[in-house]
Amino acid sequence: MLEQLRPGAADRLAANAIAELDTWHELKVAPVPEEADLPHGSGGGCSVAGAYLWGTEPPTLVFAESMSTRRQRFTLLHELGHHIQSVDLELGTALMEAEDSEEFEDAACDAFAAEILLPSTLVSQNTQRGPTAESAVDLFRVSKASRAAICVRLAKELKSPGVIAVLDPEGRVNFAASRGQIFPPARNSDQSGNPLVAAALTEPFPGRVIQRDDSLIHYSTGHTSNRLYGQITWCDGLYVAVMVEYSAPWKSFSPPKDGTASSSSRSSWEDCDTCGTNFVITKTCSQCWEPRCPQGHCDCTRAAERMCAECFLVKLPSQFEGPSKVCIECSP
Repeated sequence: MLEQLRPGAADRLAANAIAELDTWHELKVAPVPEEADLPHGSGGGCSVAGAYLWGTEPPTLVFAESMSTRRQRFTLLHELGHHIQSVDLELGTALMEAEDSEEFEDAACDAFAAEILLPSTLVSQNTQRGPTAESAVDLFRVSKASRAAICVRLAKELKSPGVIAVLDPEGRVNFAASRGQIFPPARNSDQSGNPLVAAALTEPFPGRVIQRDDSLIHYSTGHTSNRLYGQITWCDGLYVAVMVEYSAPWKSFSPPKDGTASSSSRSSWEDCDTCGTNFVITKTCSQCWEPRCPQGHCDCTRAAERMCAECFLVKLPSQFEGPSKVCIECSP
């Protein structure tokens, strides 16, 4: 689709996404301060600090300014993915048919951005043994891709269900991508209780690769994953961790460890902070991984919702006219 729109654009986007998109008159690129509240548009619940505003003329790709140009490239290409999905009939049909359209669309945009920044030839050259923490660092050194892009791209190459994550020096998740029937940890979630992460925090030597066979992802629901084979190392100020259920590329033998997941005594019931409903947890949000109530509320929607000044009900932005504080139903 991209090559049909603009022949040779993939290479130019990989080299300098901002410069290339500035030549696309059908789109506008809008940087905003990193601390600013991002506008809500298509892709408002993005896994990256950006937004795609399809209702503007022309459509606008918004990205948060950052000291990291790598992060800017990944974010901007992710939002370009939303635009391409919106103008391509085949992609739009696939989105509508997806079981969870939001999760499908966001994952597809992540994959699109990662593919542009990390083409298959480059990935294969640096992952001959398979995706490892060391190969993630190698790709960071030889490419212009962000750690998030590397997570997404390497997760695609995993031979078993697993997670590739970037963590800050305190063990909190900066970004994570997964493959197979395993959930990634939520962004900003504390993973210092994971034995793999705890070992890295205890002995933070740059360049050292730590391996554990008892890695555990901790979820906000109080549950953990099964025990995983894990590898973690330092990558220019942050940690990169690779955790898989079996067939770890760095081990000669690594069978599955099924039935090792655990849960805390936390109740399976939850109170919704938005509508007050007490509900049984049956679904978690694909973005924040918090329980989603029957009305569809979670941390993501709460960030976008507004309370009407007339009826005092909390509603979605689409139920208001622009910046109005009164919802459409209550407006004269």
